[in-house]
Amino acid sequence: HLEQLEEISGVASKEYALEKAMQKMKTEWADVSFVFVPYRDTGVSILSSVEDIQMVLDDHFVKVQTMRSSPFIGPFEAEFKEWEAKLQSMQDIIDEWLKVQATWLYLEPIFSSEDIMQQMPEEGKKFTIVDGFWKDIMSEAVVLTTSSI
Repeated sequence: HLEQLEEISGVASKEYALEKAMQKMKTEWADVSFVFVPYRDTGVSILSSVEDIQMVLDDHFVKVQTMRSSPFIGPFEAEFKEWEAKLQSMQDIIDEWLKVQATWLYLEPIFSSEDIMQQMPEEGKKFTIVDGFWKDIMSEAVVLTTSSI
């Protein structure tokens, strides 16, 4: 019976290690927040310094993929899949956010020019609408980030 107990103990220890690793990953996100900086005189803050968040994401992707290949993942497989999906969703959101921000940063100075607005009135109207949405979204993001700290 001793061999069976040692085997059960070994499996339980490895499962416990996986469970603790998952808890540690979730805890690491508690101190992660987005950093915003004011952009020129627009009254809008933009997302900045995502390197730290990207490092945590990359690290957790590797950890989750490694742990999911463990033979002891069974009891936690659904939780690890869900966590991996959340990490992927966060990565997708950051990627899209930065793409939209880069486009806005490119277009904002162009359409801030009265001359351009007169030469391209239709495009100017479209940009003004999108600009309003962007400013609202960014303002809300800043408020949500600072209120959760």
